[in-house]
Amino acid sequence: MVSLSKSVLSSICVSLLASSVNALIPIEVVGKRFVKPAPKEGDDGEVFFIKGVDYMPGGASGYSSNSKSDVLSDADACMRDAYLLQKLGANTIRIYSINPDVNHDECMSIFNSAGIYVILDVNSSDQGEYLDRENPASTYNGQYLKNVFKRIEAFKNFPNLLGFFAGNEVINDQGSSVEKAPAYVRAVQRDMKQYIAKHADRTIPVGYSAAEIDDLRAATYEYFQCNIDGDEKDESKSDFYGVNSYSWCSGSSNWGSSGYSKVNSTFQDTSIPVFFSEYGCNKNTPRTFDEVSEGVYSGLIDTLSGGLIYEFSEEANHYGLVELDTDGSATLQDDYDNLQSQYNKTEIPDISESDVEDPTLATCNSTYIQSLYKGFGNFTLPDQPDEVTDMINSGLNSTNVGKLVDFDNSPSNYTITDADGNEISDASISINPTATINEQQTTAVPTEASTTKSASATANAASSSNSSSASSSSKGAAAGNIEINAGGLMFMLGVGISALL
Repeated sequence: MVSLSKSVLSSICVSLLASSVNALIPIEVVGKRFVKPAPKEGDDGEVFFIKGVDYMPGGASGYSSNSKSDVLSDADACMRDAYLLQKLGANTIRIYSINPDVNHDECMSIFNSAGIYVILDVNSSDQGEYLDRENPASTYNGQYLKNVFKRIEAFKNFPNLLGFFAGNEVINDQGSSVEKAPAYVRAVQRDMKQYIAKHADRTIPVGYSAAEIDDLRAATYEYFQCNIDGDEKDESKSDFYGVNSYSWCSGSSNWGSSGYSKVNSTFQDTSIPVFFSEYGCNKNTPRTFDEVSEGVYSGLIDTLSGGLIYEFSEEANHYGLVELDTDGSATLQDDYDNLQSQYNKTEIPDISESDVEDPTLATCNSTYIQSLYKGFGNFTLPDQPDEVTDMINSGLNSTNVGKLVDFDNSPSNYTITDADGNEISDASISINPTATINEQQTTAVPTEASTTKSASATANAASSSNSSSASSSSKGAAAGNIEINAGGLMFMLGVGISALL
């Protein structure tokens, strides 16, 4: 007979009470693919393709570390945007900057219930919140990593958090950033994954978003996807890799002229998921997004894992799908309708997790990488500062740790108008109860020794393995974990509560 300690029983009680909020199943990395595990433990999962939008209403200037608000602090605005994203056909958004001291529970819960995953950048343009590409040693310190870890704390418990970007276009030219910055980005990925392994209930993938510079494309990718010295436990490698690509312009580009054939050849043998972290050239407007159906989800479907269209809201650079007025009202642009049409006719293949090729170990080869681009390939990472090591070992004891919460699913109070000037009524999200953690039929209590994924009934702490590798996807119960079926759990819960009284 299995006996449960009071602390374990208490955690199960909390988990069950929290499970009134449906939660998405966290995405995992398996080889070159993202995988959405099956609702029922032990069943075959499915490959997940990103079909999304870059999301930063207000642009970079709309963020301030001194502000008490950010893009995920206004629940009414999030309800408005979740409706529009769901109507568009998106399943993922990328957010560039958030304030880790602000509460994001309602907004993340809204996006979760709308079936939308989030990829979050951990940097901003504010002082102390980024790596200086020209002099990374001057900014790689305790202050910077504390800001990074605070973002991990604020989002680690949201099951719809797909992953973190440790950097965005840090290497953005063919000058000194090539020689100086890469090793520091890998060091940040190392530090982030060590912190996650110690202080999160599941593995959360960490990756890099690269500028599309033809001469650097292959070298940058090869540098971030490999394991130093062939160490399969190398924590500094990217778990996934994003490319910001604007080479296909609607109406004037095709597979050949856009360079998509070169993208395909560069990444066709990838060992980690690769996707467009930004795409959607606006040279010709309105954009028709031919590259969606003719490129990303067609010729590149066997190579890439989808992509994120730049961008949701109309800003100074004129890439917006939606015009947001100062009063919060939203007007759909022609770009929105055109992208929706492309998403609707996109055929995403059904690929089972069991059909995904086993992960391959890519050993770093500095000679080969330097042959791709001279000066690239320094794998001597900076030592971890003592204060960073202390933070990793002890944690931040943050007071702002996010969780899923119940919310009012009433339509947003903001007015939404379509591209023809017609007001849209009843703009509430559709909550799909299927494929949620709550449907999984087993509950496992994770241990530090756990190395396989485990199902959880909790909405705010969807657990998988607590290992440092983001590619673990073993089926079945976690090693050393306690498994209880639903009926047995309820019986033991009643007994346990009586024992505690």
